[in-house]
Amino acid sequence: MRMRSILVLGLAVALGTGSVFLARQWVEGNTRVAGPSEPAVELTGVVVARVPLHFGNTLAEENLRVVRWPAETLPDGAFTSIEALLGGPDGESRVVLRGIEPGEPVLASKVSGFGGRATLSSIIADDMRAVTIRVNDVNGVAGFVLPGDRVDVILTRTPDRDQGVTDILLQNVKVLGVDQQASEKNDDPVVARAVTLEVTPVQAQKLTLGQTVGQLSLALRNVLNVDAAAARQVTLTDLGVPEPPKAEPEAASAPAPVVRAAPAGDGRPTVRVVRGLESSEQKVSSEPRGRAAPPAAVAPAPAPAPRLIPEPAPERAPAEPPPVLVPRGSDQVVQLSGT
Repeated sequence: MRMRSILVLGLAVALGTGSVFLARQWVEGNTRVAGPSEPAVELTGVVVARVPLHFGNTLAEENLRVVRWPAETLPDGAFTSIEALLGGPDGESRVVLRGIEPGEPVLASKVSGFGGRATLSSIIADDMRAVTIRVNDVNGVAGFVLPGDRVDVILTRTPDRDQGVTDILLQNVKVLGVDQQASEKNDDPVVARAVTLEVTPVQAQKLTLGQTVGQLSLALRNVLNVDAAAARQVTLTDLGVPEPPKAEPEAASAPAPVVRAAPAGDGRPTVRVVRGLESSEQKVSSEPRGRAAPPAAVAPAPAPAPRLIPEPAPERAPAEPPPVLVPRGSDQVVQLSGT
């Protein structure tokens, strides 16, 4: 029994030794078949932020560190040493102009020059403008709009007396500052009275004109959503409110008829002569007797005359009785007897 145990143990040792030998041979064989290893990637040093850096922060050595970075993918404007970034003449330092996250390379486009200042004009992109619009706690998204956010600008106006309309004036506009705050390090909501936006020159004109014709409001966008949405005008009809009836235009009143004044009389008295069933009117001449009178004219209906003072009648044909004359300035109807 004891001899059998010794034999089994010896056999196990032999098998184990053989297995190790065979495994070693197999590994060495595969190593010889494999091709040459790839060349090592060339690395270089690059300065990155150790902590979050915000607009206006002064760069200091304790906020920076150097990491190994593939030389082929080194960003333009990166610094390869902290000394090159901070070694300004006369101890002058740089300030941050755009936010830098931890581990992000510090680029020359995101920091000022030596002795530079953090001004709003230094962070405006090329060919862009900064325009400020007035807001309140409602149309300013209750203070949740912060520097660096993206917003849409909405214009509400009333072109007619009772019909209001709303249009999306601008989309995907960057917020540069809220009131006098341009730093992105403050994440707390602040009820602002003014918001400064980064826009093109034409957009700046639209904003300025929009403030004079209506009310501007802001709509906060997702920072990853940069696509412009199809926009249309919204009216009271879209809210289910019927349009107010339009007033009918007033009809133009007809011009009053022109009344021509009756020609003024010549001031001579008129005598109506009645012969049987016929009557006629004649003007009595104021000239001395014997001078021919002007032709008779039709005059308006005579007014009641004062007391008549008869005058000698002019000579007439024997068949006709002489008419009765009246004083100057009066009218009188004279009844003549005749055939």
